[in-house]
Amino acid sequence: MKTLHIVRKTNDPLAQEAIAQDRQAAVLLIQDGVFAKGPFPSETYACREDLTARGIASPHPAVDYAEIARLIAEHDRVITW
Repeated sequence: MKTLHIVRKTNDPLAQEAIAQDRQAAVLLIQDGVFAKGPFPSETYACREDLTARGIASPHPAVDYAEIARLIAEHDRVITW
């Protein structure tokens, strides 16, 4: 089962633990979550609009809203933190 974790905050211990235990999960950083440092699995993305609004760059691929919708549709489970 493919899981997408959507991270909205920078420091959520429960989210970090759940993501660390699921090495096959994908992570999408949105809102203030784009400031999060990780560690995250290799399949990690950041919302382009949120990066731009905060004036920061990310080591993760930036995705727009259409790509976010595609990621959500491709995964069996979506968990928002």
